[in-house]
Amino acid sequence: MMEHQGNLILLSCVLLFAFSAVHASAPTVQTRNGTLAGLVMQSRRGRDFIGFRGIPYAIPPLGELRFQSPKPAAAWEGVRPAQDDAAICPQQISMNQSEIKGVEDCLYLNVYTPKVPSDEEAVTFQRFPVMLWFHGGGWLAGAAHSAFYGPKFLLDHDVVLVTANYRLGPLGFLSTEDMECPGNAGMKDQAQSIRWVHENIAAFGGDPNRVTIFGESAGGASVHYHMISPLSQGLFHRGISQSGTTHCPWAFVQPGLANKKAKALAERLNCPTESSKELLACLRTKDADDIISTDRIFQMHEHHFLSKEISLCPVIEIFGYCPMIPFRPVIEPNHPGAFLSENPIISAKHGHIADIPWMTGITSEEGSLRVPNIYGDKSNSVKQLNDEFKTIIPISLLFGEKCPKSMHDEITSKIRKFYFGDRAIDESTRFQLIDMYSDAWFTHAAYTAVQDYLDTQSSPTYFYYFAYRGSASFSSIFGDNTKDYGVSHGDDLQYLFPVGEQLFQDTPLSKDDHRMIDVMTSLWFNFASSGNPTPKMTGEIPVKWKPVKTSNALEYLYIGKSKIAMEQDPLPARLKFWESLSLQTCTENEMKHKVKVEL
Repeated sequence: MMEHQGNLILLSCVLLFAFSAVHASAPTVQTRNGTLAGLVMQSRRGRDFIGFRGIPYAIPPLGELRFQSPKPAAAWEGVRPAQDDAAICPQQISMNQSEIKGVEDCLYLNVYTPKVPSDEEAVTFQRFPVMLWFHGGGWLAGAAHSAFYGPKFLLDHDVVLVTANYRLGPLGFLSTEDMECPGNAGMKDQAQSIRWVHENIAAFGGDPNRVTIFGESAGGASVHYHMISPLSQGLFHRGISQSGTTHCPWAFVQPGLANKKAKALAERLNCPTESSKELLACLRTKDADDIISTDRIFQMHEHHFLSKEISLCPVIEIFGYCPMIPFRPVIEPNHPGAFLSENPIISAKHGHIADIPWMTGITSEEGSLRVPNIYGDKSNSVKQLNDEFKTIIPISLLFGEKCPKSMHDEITSKIRKFYFGDRAIDESTRFQLIDMYSDAWFTHAAYTAVQDYLDTQSSPTYFYYFAYRGSASFSSIFGDNTKDYGVSHGDDLQYLFPVGEQLFQDTPLSKDDHRMIDVMTSLWFNFASSGNPTPKMTGEIPVKWKPVKTSNALEYLYIGKSKIAMEQDPLPARLKFWESLSLQTCTENEMKHKVKVEL
């Protein structure tokens, strides 16, 4: 018995010594809140670098802090392990499933650096440019997890990469449109992560005066929002908006609608709605999973859902969320902590936006975010789309929530004629359908955002058109892997991050894919480093990427398989058509009408 106890004590000592030895050998860094112990990692090209994961940048938003602006993280004593990813924020893993994953204690970020400077090097160290990534996912899904947004491609370069979680869905974007819950908590999380980088990144070898924020889809629109928001001003120096800007129709909720959705959610969870204070007090007692699961009920035309009429979703669900993103950024009451207190498009047009180098662009078939689901659906969605085009399109293309109903038929008829003429929607017009969704959701918005920026700002603006179709495509996970849908929304991510290792495990990277990784990471790194994506031409990038001079002759970088070249005026006929619809005027008139009604 004594011998057995002695063995246990000896084993415990051995294990404790082994843990201490590993802990002692782990790279450390001293932040304002305390010391972190990270791990040594390796890039795609075999370079060693250091990773610190699961770093708190805000107090966990639990209890009374639910729906509130983030509070800076608290200090800790001792050495905090930072080798593992933190939990993701609560989200519905698939809109076709009821599974919820994640926890509310999720406001953490990851930092990856080529080198942590020693105390002796603190003054003379040549600091690295910093890139802070905001994931996409419609502000209702996604995470900074290294399995998707890992560092091994970008850390082939001398750059500090930061990836951050932020609250999603109603937990991040619920708003009662008053001071009880002004909204944009998820965007304020992002702003707090930018501030954390500004205050702490020097300790990791990063240059706090060369911070680039970048993101894709909702993450790209988020970057554009931070260029407008007073909460983020002066904390970053360049921006990259991939496949998303504030001008996208899915990126902003019209005044009055957010409060209606908050009340609808409260009713669903048996909470009072007469008083915003009582509504929020009740919602703070509910389980986070129950709140997130209500995303599903908002997949229907808001006018039908909110008026308790019969939902159109059985008909149009396959064609896009209805509305596409239930909880989005919102205009807040004007107060000191507001993230956004003006329509972002008006802000951009009036020059109320940071004057910094900005890069933005699109993939050639953005609409493949939606179209594979239509053709891959077994319930005959193509026939439904043909038969009920006038019902589906205002909702699916999102102008139905902005324009008066009296305009819907006219706009819808013009859209059908322009993209399809007298032809039916079928296999032969698959790419016309992709073009329609591309232009409605992304292309026209990117073009108008660049127009507005050029009209009011002097910093260089770079536009790209990504047309490289690699070994794998996101279209295969958007609903159909049996057909070619071009270069889908999200396909550019594969050449900045190792997302394919999780999503396309049976499709290894080709030689051309590796070349595109070299191209994309070099362009993005160069821009983050100097504000110029091509300070010099190389074998991989044999062209000088020129900034856009005028929107009348928009110059852009074409990134394709057979060439990388400067071109001019992408998609002129399609952009001209969307300009002719004057949907922005429609939106402005609708907003003026709502203001008059409220008055």
